[in-house]
Amino acid sequence: MSTTTNDNVVPTATAPSVAAPAIAVSAPVAPAGPKVQPSEERCFRQVHPKFWRKGRLTEMAFRLKDTESGLSVSLESKTTPGKAFELYTKAKEQGGLGLPACGTWAVTTSECATETCDVYEDPTAVDDAHGSIDMRHALTNKALKKAIQTNLRVYAEERKFVHSPTPEPVGAED
Repeated sequence: MSTTTNDNVVPTATAPSVAAPAIAVSAPVAPAGPKVQPSEERCFRQVHPKFWRKGRLTEMAFRLKDTESGLSVSLESKTTPGKAFELYTKAKEQGGLGLPACGTWAVTTSECATETCDVYEDPTAVDDAHGSIDMRHALTNKALKKAIQTNLRVYAEERKFVHSPTPEPVGAED
């Protein structure tokens, strides 16, 4: 295509008609196992050293990643805080997950229920004690999701750590 201006032919570019690529939005994945009834059963959460600063859990310790629909935990009815920590940090070659953690914190299934979250057994190929704090109901409501995450962190912080390989957890900046 071209346009004529004062006897000069000036080519004009036309943008090709290209449709924007479709972004696949998958539905949140439901946990695999049965619902755990609200009780004093603890849900153990491993915390990355970056999320333990100056003796406090950071906001990230109980933060849901954009690709997740629930927080990963280990269930007290299936394991201990120490065994959960060991599996989480043990090298993959030795049958673990090979992930860094400075310690284990816990919330109860009742505290999760108070925050409108159900807890499910959600075993994986590596971790029979794996559970999920289900947050599918809060994924589209940022304020609710943030409030739940903050409150879970506060419950855990008030309880203090339930396992650490050292007398006190050591964070990335300690």
